[in-house]
Amino acid sequence: MNDYVKLEDLADDRGESSAKVARTLVRLGCDLYLHIGPSRKSLSGVSFYPEHPTERREHDIGPGNHPLTKDSQEAFIKRLNRGDDTTKGLFVLIYWKLFDPPETVEHQIELTEEYDSVYVVVDSDDLTILPPSSIYQTAPVSMYPTPPEKFYFENSEKETTSGKRKPHTAYIAFEKKAGTKRGDAWNKLKRLASESKGENHIDLPGYGKIYLKRDREKPETVLRYKHTEFERPDDGNQITKGAFDMAWTSEKKSKKKGNM
Repeated sequence: MNDYVKLEDLADDRGESSAKVARTLVRLGCDLYLHIGPSRKSLSGVSFYPEHPTERREHDIGPGNHPLTKDSQEAFIKRLNRGDDTTKGLFVLIYWKLFDPPETVEHQIELTEEYDSVYVVVDSDDLTILPPSSIYQTAPVSMYPTPPEKFYFENSEKETTSGKRKPHTAYIAFEKKAGTKRGDAWNKLKRLASESKGENHIDLPGYGKIYLKRDREKPETVLRYKHTEFERPDDGNQITKGAFDMAWTSEKKSKKKGNM
């Protein structure tokens, strides 16, 4: 099963605008997806048939990550350039399986309302083909920060848990060595954060003692950590799902380079 990263979080982690990241991914042949979160009822949409443009039917759009049509991807990027991240009016592709005769039918469904639980995401597998962030390209050579794959993962087997590595990168190295899948590792980290609640000192595999908790506003995609007990809801350092996925991918690239 694919993992997905919120476009806004990915852009924040790269220090770039959402429009720039989205445009780069689309130019590289990747898709943008509309994430529809769980809800008591399906969201309403209207179907569009290119062969019959005047024919419109109401449809329910269930939870999941649905690919945007090519036109809607372009339309959304233009919105982002205007500072508009709304999703109303975008079209997603929905597929239905028919059995007599057996075939898969594609429908274009327009989102007819704005919902808080809907936002644009990208396939985390596509992060592997993104060029380095502009953070590592715009400064003079003497001012370059160390690229993530070198800073976090060079000589990873020799590094200790004394603070040289960030908690999530040390944890990733441990879990990958154990053969854990990325999605399972993230879910385990969320579970540890729920157990710690910012007040219970826990052992983070591959790192050591730490305090974790899930972000109050974005509990599914943002975690927080401190080496002392939390005092406020918004204190501590963040670990976003986007940063976790980027670190996971960087660690994979580092291992491949080491095996060459």
